[in-house]
Amino acid sequence: MYLFTNAMKNLVRNKGRNILIAAVTLAIIVSTVVTLTINNAAAKIIDDIRLDLGSRVEIGQDFMEMRAAGLDGRTDSVHLSINDFYSYANSDYLRKTIFSATMYGWSNTFCAINDDPSNPGATERSDGQGGTVLDETCKLVSTSDPNTLPDFGTLRNITYGRMFEGLNECIISEELANLNGISIGDSLELRGAIVTDKEYKMTVVGFYSDSTDEYTNFMFMFNRPVSENRRNEIITSFDTLMTAGWETSYGLHIKNEYYLKNPDNVKLFEQEVRTKGLPITYNVSINQAAYDKVTGPLSGMKGAAVTFMVVILILGAIVLALLSFMAVRERKYEVGVLRAMGMERGKVAFGILAETVMIAALCLVIGLGAGTVMSQPIADNMLEGRVAAAEAEDAASGTGNKVLFAQGQMQTDDKAAGYMPESEIQVSLGADVIIQIIMITLALAALSGVIGVVVITQYEPLKILRERN
Repeated sequence: MYLFTNAMKNLVRNKGRNILIAAVTLAIIVSTVVTLTINNAAAKIIDDIRLDLGSRVEIGQDFMEMRAAGLDGRTDSVHLSINDFYSYANSDYLRKTIFSATMYGWSNTFCAINDDPSNPGATERSDGQGGTVLDETCKLVSTSDPNTLPDFGTLRNITYGRMFEGLNECIISEELANLNGISIGDSLELRGAIVTDKEYKMTVVGFYSDSTDEYTNFMFMFNRPVSENRRNEIITSFDTLMTAGWETSYGLHIKNEYYLKNPDNVKLFEQEVRTKGLPITYNVSINQAAYDKVTGPLSGMKGAAVTFMVVILILGAIVLALLSFMAVRERKYEVGVLRAMGMERGKVAFGILAETVMIAALCLVIGLGAGTVMSQPIADNMLEGRVAAAEAEDAASGTGNKVLFAQGQMQTDDKAAGYMPESEIQVSLGADVIIQIIMITLALAALSGVIGVVVITQYEPLKILRERN
């Protein structure tokens, strides 16, 4: 008990030196609390996003492999059968599958936006093989889950009627409806542009407002093809698209999304679909572009926080070690008197350790409170800066301005269209952070105490007293 009492008195006697040590320790603890809470919060959000985007797998054509095999994609033989896509969905690794596909079409029963109103659907183009075909005037977009349609709820909204539900129902843009005088309940007729025997007659059940860019890919902003104008999209169910009797994916752009139960099972799922006959000209991949876009600011902030914490801990530990070394050397005479009075070396060392632990404990309590208060505004400011930088980079490069080959697929920024960087983060002081901070504080206290013990054990009492001057 005497050792603790004496240690507390020593804290007061040497308050100037102890305040300096406490200030360094408190700065380290507060910085560590802030960085750990930000790091853990960012890591949790990234993990949640990974469970969503990281578990979302797409099967698409590998253009690099097709080119190596001398295939141009214009023949039905290089495309998968529709039943293949259904069989891939029958896997124990999956929790759900969303079927979606698009088809370019044309019609002479209504006029598409930017098409020739005097003769709709009559424009011809080269088929690339020496012949001509009717040019596409619209795009039929289909999905098995209307809730996953991109931009709906933000840039697109149903304004009249309702979302499609049954077979042969569709929704169209207000601009397309106004141009052709189409009303709810009217029918649309169109057929496939590549596979021309696929005919559709659908009932319009809703109109949607559209605030998206007409052309989301910069390559289409110059020649402005009618079929790529987003106001000409006719949206329907995947089952409606399949009613025409598609046997293979030739003429379709299929983007079925397979959701894994565990994102780490991508390779296992790929092995399974390969055994089911998925050719080498198709690949299995996650939407890396969207994942990087959403998690980019968070990952950058997380990395900056970890780097800052490591630097603070290293520099703080060095400064604390120097202060502790100088403090103990200044107290050599005090240590010599105690040893000359008969106090054991271990008890002297214990007293110094007790002082260090008391300072660390006080700093821990204050640091946890201060760090908790400071974490949220610092995190908001850091993330805001990261998001602003990411948006500025996107604005500088232009939407859809990047074209690259990733895993054999030609990808543009459109792969991340509809996804926005995560712009909110909620930090909190959890039990895991508290435990980590306690361990770091104990390590700092042990560092200071051990230095004192090492210095003390180097001197004998009489030698200390002789050299007090």
